[in-house]
Amino acid sequence: MQTPPRRTTPPPSLVAPVSDRAGPSDRAPAGPAWSALRPSRPPPSSSEGAPRSSETWAPSSSERPSRPSTRPPTATGERSWYLDLPSPPGEGTFRIKGIAYRGLAHLVTSRVEGGTSAFAAALPTPALQAFFGQPFLASSFYDVYPLVAGSGVLASLARTPIDTFAQQQGRAQAAYDVEHAYRALLQGKSSDDMHSRLRPLAGRYYDFGEWDVERQGPGRIRIVERNLPVWIMPWFVPMQLGYFSGLMAAMGKPGSTVTMQSFRREGLAGVMPLVVLELEVLLRD
Repeated sequence: MQTPPRRTTPPPSLVAPVSDRAGPSDRAPAGPAWSALRPSRPPPSSSEGAPRSSETWAPSSSERPSRPSTRPPTATGERSWYLDLPSPPGEGTFRIKGIAYRGLAHLVTSRVEGGTSAFAAALPTPALQAFFGQPFLASSFYDVYPLVAGSGVLASLARTPIDTFAQQQGRAQAAYDVEHAYRALLQGKSSDDMHSRLRPLAGRYYDFGEWDVERQGPGRIRIVERNLPVWIMPWFVPMQLGYFSGLMAAMGKPGSTVTMQSFRREGLAGVMPLVVLELEVLLRD
């Protein structure tokens, strides 16, 4: 007779069970709740429209907020564009590993006053609350669109523009990933093979896109990401700048900079425009 498997801690969700929700007397206080971030400039004004299909954006760097996220990806001009998901939560065809949601859960529980209850109260729809109430397995794939929405909600709690927030979120996610999943993958003897150690990451992290990482000379890496959904880009670009900057720090190059070299539209997936993103990493000690 087999011994029943030992019960383990269930994977985290981002919405507390009903019995753990904050009541009127223990709700998180109003105002900034993200202790590690400071308020920055206000969100984009309603007069700023979406980039035209032929538009490209100038290079942006991990050393400053990236320009793409100062514009909503739709023509509505609404501040909370990230809540207008292209499809119902959980039904999107572009998916990301659950470790990204677990990283977001770690931020919620460690840095948000009121934790998951405060986060749940800030989610504006029952559909988002239900999605974030599920357990997230690190190696399973989940719809990426709610991750953008949840990140935008946290940026709103912090009264921080989503591009500024996303860049810091990317750094935090890189540190979380190295600690919990990818330490062995990222270990190496020199910086000469960093590009080959980075290349497998994307295939393990996303179930969409085409990813190429190549060494362009001493201390220089080029990353090209194709077939990305344009809707996520105001969050995705600064998050990638922060993420790769954080990975370089974890790999022994804390002074490295990551710069967006180009961004352009290329093709469609159904009605969703796709884009190509090119990043350059300069390795510095």
